[in-house]
Amino acid sequence: MNFDFNGLRLLVVDDNADNRDLFTVMFEQEGAQVIAVSSAKDALKVLDDSKVDILVSDILMPDEDGYWLIRQIRSREPQGDSQIRAIAVTAAARQEDRTHALLAGYDCHITKPVNVDALVTTVARLSGRIPSSY
Repeated sequence: MNFDFNGLRLLVVDDNADNRDLFTVMFEQEGAQVIAVSSAKDALKVLDDSKVDILVSDILMPDEDGYWLIRQIRSREPQGDSQIRAIAVTAAARQEDRTHALLAGYDCHITKPVNVDALVTTVARLSGRIPSSY
């Protein structure tokens, strides 16, 4: 898939270095600017200093998990269109896991192992780079 992600700013949060590297390379090849960190606390530090359009975050991380992270982010943001669009990426694949992620504040839930095309398409949709009917 080839989308024009030039100017799109992504924050990738995953405690697994291989996943961070994969997502970074994948999105940078599409033209996005990517900041990748290994913890929820590091993600909040990035958000204190940088504007981010899309968050791609693992849920099951040590210490503060992805649910804690999205709650922190949503509590800091104004409501509406200025919110960061957020994708939960997790091995927790049950329907109740998806529901929990969405209720916590994520816009989408994608299970691991990640289908790369699905993740890229989801980022394109959330960022407005393709229509929602795609």
